Amino acid sequence: MQLRFPTMPGAANVVSLEVAQRNYAEFGAAERRYRDQGRQPLSGEQQEQAWRRLDPGRDNPESPRSGIAYGDSYPEQDYTVLYYWRPTYWRRLVS
Repeated sequence: MQLRFPTMPGAANVVSLEVAQRNYAEFGAAERRYRDQGRQPLSGEQQEQAWRRLDPGRDNPESPRSGIAYGDSYPEQDYTVLYYWRPTYWRRLVS
């Protein structure tokens, strides 16, 4: 849910992915209540080189609408198309 609707709070997390990323940059956790519970990356855990924070103005995130069965409407079986930082992002606007 967070990747498909990154500006929507709720679902599995209290805050949206957009807010969680901003919080992490500010104080090191998705929510202030978790700031002392984080860990450093393990050996071998790497961030994709192209990864960046969500930019709603650039990334064209989807907003949920009532009446749509979203569980049945994901773009493909390959959920990596929801990775907004990749060129294969399914909602990439053609310029």
